[in-house]
Amino acid sequence: MRIRQVEFPLARMPRFMENGVMKLASDALKPIRSYYRREVRLDLPPGAHFMYRGDNNMSPRTEPSMYLDADVFCSEFSSDDVIIVGHEKQQQYTLVGAVTALRSLTFLTLIMKGANMHAIEVRQPDIGEGDTPEEIIVLKGGDWRDLLAEYARRTARRMQVPPLDTRRNLTGYCTWYYYYAEVTEKDFLENVEAMRRHLDGAYRAQVVQIDDGYQTFQGDWNDQDPSWPTPLQEIGRRITGTGMRAGIWLMPFQASTASRVFREHPEWFVTDDTGAPKVAKGWSPPPDDLWACLDASQPAVQEHLARVFRTFRSWGYTYFKMDGLGFGLMEGNRADPAATPVSAFRQGLKAIRDAVPDAHLLGCCPPFMACLGYIDSARVSGDTHASWGRIRSCMHAVLSRWWMIDTFFRCDPDTMMARQDRGSTTPGEARVSILTGIVTGVAITSDNLNTITPERLALLSRAATIRMRDARPVDFKLWGHPSVFAGTVDGRRAVAAINETETAREFAFEALTLDPAREAEEILHPLGARKYTVTVPPHDAVLLVQGA
Repeated sequence: MRIRQVEFPLARMPRFMENGVMKLASDALKPIRSYYRREVRLDLPPGAHFMYRGDNNMSPRTEPSMYLDADVFCSEFSSDDVIIVGHEKQQQYTLVGAVTALRSLTFLTLIMKGANMHAIEVRQPDIGEGDTPEEIIVLKGGDWRDLLAEYARRTARRMQVPPLDTRRNLTGYCTWYYYYAEVTEKDFLENVEAMRRHLDGAYRAQVVQIDDGYQTFQGDWNDQDPSWPTPLQEIGRRITGTGMRAGIWLMPFQASTASRVFREHPEWFVTDDTGAPKVAKGWSPPPDDLWACLDASQPAVQEHLARVFRTFRSWGYTYFKMDGLGFGLMEGNRADPAATPVSAFRQGLKAIRDAVPDAHLLGCCPPFMACLGYIDSARVSGDTHASWGRIRSCMHAVLSRWWMIDTFFRCDPDTMMARQDRGSTTPGEARVSILTGIVTGVAITSDNLNTITPERLALLSRAATIRMRDARPVDFKLWGHPSVFAGTVDGRRAVAAINETETAREFAFEALTLDPAREAEEILHPLGARKYTVTVPPHDAVLLVQGA
């Protein structure tokens, strides 16, 4: 076969316009700053193609699954924080993961060469050559689930995660997923009263949280919008007077360009190369939509953060939903030239933790590893909604991160969707939502207890009172999601089975790793005792508990 080389004359090189000037495409290629980059060579047998990938934020960027089939000739597959590759039939797995995130996040890439798993590349973009890198661990074994659980334990120890009190399910109420930004003080107080009436009933809320809408602008957290005429101090007293904890939502590291704090202290923010505050497009409507990032490497900013939280604490608020944390790692220039986005972010978290040591800190939109040791809870799923698509997406995110639960932090699956109004959920779909609260032990709701039906309220009661511990997947398939999880309820063997399909599914007890000759009690519907098999309707779930 004759091979002909084709020349690409300079005159025909691809071009692009920049500021009205025509340039060669090659002019757009810039050198990459030197940073820490290494690789772990793999010694897996031929035919290995299993991969579990991670994401350092609450919404998985990989669909349909975090379990991938890397059965290709030459390619690359990315992951954050941790990656597992292996051979399913021969039960040989290798885990590579970061156990610290003090100055940089860690990004991992599986490199395939000649249809073999060749290496895992490790990148830490905020660690320069010669600087001390984040610590990496390599684990090998015959069960990838054991490797993930061990990785979580070692990382929590290394990042000094304090002991977590998980004896009780964390229950509570927030307004967002019923009223969203249109919430009024009247709406909120009506729901506080409903929660108070139910304290000795079906749903016992421990926390009542004010969500987005009380503030004037994003960033001015202690400034109250006129739509909330009662001072936040008084509202805090009303909540705590019921015996519940007062909570509040805020984005501690962000301020919109319309805020008072941005106008008065532009020097407090991360800047671009021109020295101007750097902004990102946020989710709020104008004029609150452009967000700047506080430079937490500055002592003045650390004091500002501490003052905001101490003020709320003096008003009785001891539960804080800290949203938008991923925006807190904005690239740019900081006052401390030695600071990185991660190190400055952790300085800010430390200032907050020191200011309110007795408060419960929930990280939302969090970079998981960078938060370890400073937060009590973390959102591990994206925003939910009273619709099957969003409930299913949140369920996938939560159950893919089973190994973080009660080890990294208390895992928040976002609010339970049990209600029959302001949404389109069937009772079965509501049960799937409730199951995520049972698995994590965090059962917050936005449902209006003044309007919810008794049957739907009973579902919330199950999320508040039932806890499935140590859940891990029983079945899993590449490019799919597990549908069976096993753990314990009150020390007894428990198995949850989820049916995402459009038709009923029958599960044999053997496939559920239950003894087929013994009865198991179904407690999510509840259906009562079952034996040998259980049938799960479409868009529904069951929870079976068998004696020891």
